Amino acid sequence: MADLEVQAALSQARQAASAATYDIQKLPEDSIERQALHNLLTAVDAIIEALDTE
Repeated sequence: MADLEVQAALSQARQAASAATYDIQKLPEDSIERQALHNLLTAVDAIIEALDTE
């Protein structure tokens, strides 16, 4: 049962990351905010991948 909960949480995290990616793309390309959010999202994606391999 716990595995299903983990998979559901990872699925929600992926959906949220995808929505964030879409929103980040709306920011001006040369903005520091866009770069900072992109870096943060890259870290979140790495965490999701690490959790998914366990």
